[in-house]
Amino acid sequence: MSGVFGYLGRATEQPVAQVIQTMSTRMRHVFTQQLEQTVISPQVALGRRHLGLLNQQPQPAQSADGKVALCLAGEFYFQEAQRHQLEREGWLDSKASAAEFALALFLRDGASGLTKLEGAFTCSIWDGRTQIFWLINDRYGLYPHYYAHARGAFAFAPELKGVISAPEIPRRLNETALAEYLRFQQLLGNKTWFADVQLLPPASLLRYDLEHDQLSLEQYWDWDQIGEITGLTFDEAVEEASRLFQRAIQAMTAPPLRPGIFLSGGLDGRIILAFADQPTPPPTFTFGAPGSRDVVYAARLARRAGAEHHWVPLEDGRWVLTYHDLHLALTEGMHSWMHAHGISMLATARQHMDVNLSGWDGGTTMGGFAVLEEHQADRYYRYPPDETAFYERMFRAFCQDVTWPGMSEGEAASLLSGAGRSHLRDRAFESMRQELARTRHYRPAHRTDYFIIQNLIRRSLQNQIITQRSMLEVRCPYFDYSFVDFMYCLPDTIRTRPEFRRAMLTKRKPELALVPYEKDDRLPHSNQLFRNGDGFLRRGKAWINRRVGGLFPQRPRLYADYEAYLRTDLRNWAESVLFDQRTLERGLFDQAAVRSLWQQHLAGEQLWTIGKIAPLLTLEMVMRRLFDVASPDGRELITNKEEDYVT
Repeated sequence: MSGVFGYLGRATEQPVAQVIQTMSTRMRHVFTQQLEQTVISPQVALGRRHLGLLNQQPQPAQSADGKVALCLAGEFYFQEAQRHQLEREGWLDSKASAAEFALALFLRDGASGLTKLEGAFTCSIWDGRTQIFWLINDRYGLYPHYYAHARGAFAFAPELKGVISAPEIPRRLNETALAEYLRFQQLLGNKTWFADVQLLPPASLLRYDLEHDQLSLEQYWDWDQIGEITGLTFDEAVEEASRLFQRAIQAMTAPPLRPGIFLSGGLDGRIILAFADQPTPPPTFTFGAPGSRDVVYAARLARRAGAEHHWVPLEDGRWVLTYHDLHLALTEGMHSWMHAHGISMLATARQHMDVNLSGWDGGTTMGGFAVLEEHQADRYYRYPPDETAFYERMFRAFCQDVTWPGMSEGEAASLLSGAGRSHLRDRAFESMRQELARTRHYRPAHRTDYFIIQNLIRRSLQNQIITQRSMLEVRCPYFDYSFVDFMYCLPDTIRTRPEFRRAMLTKRKPELALVPYEKDDRLPHSNQLFRNGDGFLRRGKAWINRRVGGLFPQRPRLYADYEAYLRTDLRNWAESVLFDQRTLERGLFDQAAVRSLWQQHLAGEQLWTIGKIAPLLTLEMVMRRLFDVASPDGRELITNKEEDYVT
């Protein structure tokens, strides 16, 4: 992922030039990644990692007197009026880069000027006039970065490996993070594996005073700033949402970068395809097992749209053996290896596109579901009777519903207690309760959505975006500021209607609503006659199949069968991690309990046991990659040639 990084301190333990070079070296994993770093002074060094697609000009951008330097990852949207104003006032040249534009805005308005920008970005700014450093990101944190402040030094980077390259930053295990991952298969809030390293919150104004070694953090925007709209009809809401979404798509498909779409049988990507109907539609890409719904329906959608379509098959689990190390290097275990699907098609996609128009999180912002995407059952989470019920229900959801079902209370207790970690038995629940308590100021109708966006979407699913950004730029139209504001201004009675997305799709490109939705295998059409007729036809086929046997094909939902992979192609690899001598000596978990879970998985008599095994594998790999002694040269896995990246 593109990002900015740096190291500052008045009396650092190592020269800043040495540390910034180490940070750069440890964060290059793929041949597409370009890194540059600059020593500003004996106390300040800045750098950035990029793909050579956005922001191609060298950085940092510097003021005329050389006292202010800015590095940018990402981009801004809808900034033409601000640019023209800066040009008229003499702050900016008409051919200035995005980084130079941000610098001019900072010089005129200070750090607060950047908070008024729309986009997906993180900026690092060193102001030598005041000896103040700033780290500023967009309101949703779409380019995740980490930071740490310890023993007179400050470090930041898009990866933990970069931050812990600073010798002052301790590598103390965050046991709460360990407990969370065991139960939720992800972390919550801004926690990382390290007790002294934090994820930068969205909408951050981070200020580090070098002279006084003081750090402060201010949040310049929050979800409760979104207002309310009343008086709109459902059709009027669909019309305005469509207009705003079209506006976002137009901005994100503007040249010179070549757009493309990762397409499945779902709704989010197909709605983007419907609105991105340029004279030549963007190429589309799908991965998955032959015959799966995603593979079959994505191909149909592309044909109906007239888009060039590419499919990368997942025939078996051997591709995981090729890519799990790289996936770990990119996501640092924040997303388990069983979510690495898609990494195998990135090199192919890069040949045809520069930027993926991602359908990431369209379901939450536009569909209005919070946990299950079953709107009636979802009310169970959105309207709890009291705080105690809310905590318990959300804990259950993160343990069992929002990803592969995880381990039971008894299984988690056995793993921890037998390893002398009984004090962690209730840690995950207590941590979730603390995170949920931070959301009390939100409107009840939106509170669950906002918690899901800030935790599940940002902390877990965003790692898919991070992985894609190792080869491509990614733009996220469902996080367009105006579109999100409008959707969450709507009354709950409109926004949470399951037909909202269907109405937008059918109105914009009805032929794409004639391909089934992979989740319920029904047409996502706004006309109930189409939906009911299709449903009657499918029930009839199912009736015939039960009597004749397989006359009509039943397409599986699973695009990748990780459970089967783990019993076959991945078994030797998994056992080499779970029962290796290093793992046994580390003693994170009770080995008898681990072996019991593993044998249950191999037996294949239960569904979804992979949600209990995968976190154990990932946690051990994280320990080896981030906590064990580094290799002599300190380098991480690097693929330098394209053929190393492609299966």
